[in-house]
Amino acid sequence: MNQTKGSKLSEQLDAYKRIFDIVRIVDPIRKEIVRNQDNGVISDDALCCSLLLDKNEYSKCIINRSINERKTFIKVQHNGDKMLLMFATPIEIKGDTLALELIKDITDDLVFETVFQEQKHKLQSIVEDLNTLIMKDPLTNLYNRRYIDQMLPREISNCSNKRQPISIAMIDIDHFKDINDAYGHGAGDIVIKRFAQLLSSYTRNNIDWVARYGGEEFLICLPNTDNRKAYMVLERIRKAIERAIIKVGDEEIQITGSFGLFTVIDKELAYTDLIKCADDKLYQAKNQGRNKVVS
Repeated sequence: MNQTKGSKLSEQLDAYKRIFDIVRIVDPIRKEIVRNQDNGVISDDALCCSLLLDKNEYSKCIINRSINERKTFIKVQHNGDKMLLMFATPIEIKGDTLALELIKDITDDLVFETVFQEQKHKLQSIVEDLNTLIMKDPLTNLYNRRYIDQMLPREISNCSNKRQPISIAMIDIDHFKDINDAYGHGAGDIVIKRFAQLLSSYTRNNIDWVARYGGEEFLICLPNTDNRKAYMVLERIRKAIERAIIKVGDEEIQITGSFGLFTVIDKELAYTDLIKCADDKLYQAKNQGRNKVVS
């Protein structure tokens, strides 16, 4: 490659670096990255290039396809809680055909609009699938922290505008570490999934929603629900959890949960403050012996 071509390529790569999170040139024959610019934002353990370099079979790898078919490929890839936009295009360097790979985290930048009526159903399905990947916890199928961050402020604002109460509960599985230590993390996952099912089964469809806040901690949002009614709902859930027997192989595990409840009426509170208020109540429930609802 002559100096002019090399200079032009460097200029192009510099331009790409200002747009993409990862810019790299990959040699699929030698199984190596020839040139790499990585800002460290995206974990590299599930990306197409890594699978290629680890010599794993990956038929859908757009790097391989770009090399084999001599054209540019684009795909959207779900990686953990991120949605990534990926480009792969073949380039010639010193007589070798390599692949230029560009990767951008687009999780917070996704905007979908239905333009053509005849495509509406198909596009809605795509959007629903993408939202499921981005907004759902893969273990429990409950909503995740991203959903909380986006939807809870809207719920608070909506209830405030309508002068309706909104109740938030923070819930924790009691002594969950002991369960993991005694039965293993596989059993712990089963307990979390069953706990999540019990939380969801006592809430109103299309009104209330349940999310996994993190680890063994969960959040329930109860719009247009005052403190008394919310307390009754949580008590029913608490008793159902207390009665439940979770089978893991030959073992039977019984669990309890602690609940912190906080209600806002006729005012708009920052969602992080509302969560903190409910979390403070949860802390009180734990200090008072667990397996109870504190409001």
